[in-house]
Amino acid sequence: MALKFAANLNFLFTERAGTIAERIRLAHQNGFRAVEIPYPEGETSDVVSAVKETGIVVSLVNLAFDKTDDQLRFGSTSVPGKEQLFKNQLDDTIGFAKQVGCGKIHLTAGLFKGGQESDYTKTYTSNLKVAAESLRASKLVGVIEPINKYAVPGYYMNSYAKAAAVLSEVGADNIRLLADLYHLQHLHGNVSKTLEEYKQLIGHFQIAQVPHRHEPDVAGELDYGYVFKALQEFGYDGWVGCEYKPKTTTVEGLSWVSKLGYTL
Repeated sequence: MALKFAANLNFLFTERAGTIAERIRLAHQNGFRAVEIPYPEGETSDVVSAVKETGIVVSLVNLAFDKTDDQLRFGSTSVPGKEQLFKNQLDDTIGFAKQVGCGKIHLTAGLFKGGQESDYTKTYTSNLKVAAESLRASKLVGVIEPINKYAVPGYYMNSYAKAAAVLSEVGADNIRLLADLYHLQHLHGNVSKTLEEYKQLIGHFQIAQVPHRHEPDVAGELDYGYVFKALQEFGYDGWVGCEYKPKTTTVEGLSWVSKLGYTL
């Protein structure tokens, strides 16, 4: 099964464009057929226009977030006392996803800022159950992502075991695990066996080299020639998000695609 790659616009083309709409056009011009994007606060109409103009697929959008609150800049899904904010952000993001035909929403967890972790877990689980119902009504899928402490210190969702336990409690087939191999390697290592263990839960993949989060062909801990073959054997037929920091420029770094034997 051939892999297909989406440009993550939190990371790619940022050196050439300040807006998401501009990055969408650049991704399309440089051969990408799909993109992953943050919620386009303040530029929704421009992004919708860019998607329609290019015909590009929006494979994933992040939950809307509160830029004014440090704890909430990485999401609100697990944060006690912010349940109504989460619901409002979810509704806004679903509305946008439907406008651009995006099928997946990354339900960002938020930061653990002290108190009882059990309170965060209870809030997270409850909010994901709410999300499952709202997403199902719109035929959408939500994904949750374990993120390592080096990238986002204090992120609540920080292990695959925790994610599996939460998903079991939520019990919804439209809430899935986002496996970012950059974070997976930092958190657990043993990529092949970890993917095998959690295979039935995974609904999305992202990639970057470890430890510096550059293109998959640069020197690092992961052999992406091997990893990509493993993903093909895995049977995943969705978009693989390229969520890496270009070592030089986005366009120059795209040589990894052909070098590793793939196409965009």
